[in-house]
Amino acid sequence: MKFKIHTWPDKLLKTPCKEVKEVNQEIRKTLDGMYSYMRISDGVGLAANQVGLTLKLIVIEWADRVLKLVNPTIIKKEGSLESLEGCLSFPGVELSIKRSKKVSVDALDREGKRLKIRAEGILAVILQHEIDHLSGITLIDRVSLLKRALVVPKLNAIKKKKI
Repeated sequence: MKFKIHTWPDKLLKTPCKEVKEVNQEIRKTLDGMYSYMRISDGVGLAANQVGLTLKLIVIEWADRVLKLVNPTIIKKEGSLESLEGCLSFPGVELSIKRSKKVSVDALDREGKRLKIRAEGILAVILQHEIDHLSGITLIDRVSLLKRALVVPKLNAIKKKKI
């Protein structure tokens, strides 16, 4: 499968993804391909709709931890922190976003086994960012209109590159 990053304002980024009914060989290949593509793209996380698929799949690599998750759902949030976030679908854009400091996530692994992940700090932020993508929520949806207005020139530059 050949991947390409879909960038803002691609409609796929606003499209909620569908639940994966069965974790099979095709899903495993997709997760592995997404992971490889994320690494060559210098990302730390990637959601399926960023590469044109409307399935609830994400891949993450942070601090020697690799996660390939199917149907991830945040089941608990605690605390808050604000950190600078970037996104492969918004090249050159970094925004300070407030998120939960700790999260608990329920998901299936690439073999279809249920797992619970407890994450804190940057890993919690990455999980929230990628899971947001699966609901059609992007980082610019998480900031005030003022912060969004400040990055309009960068957003316009991204848009022009698409044409």
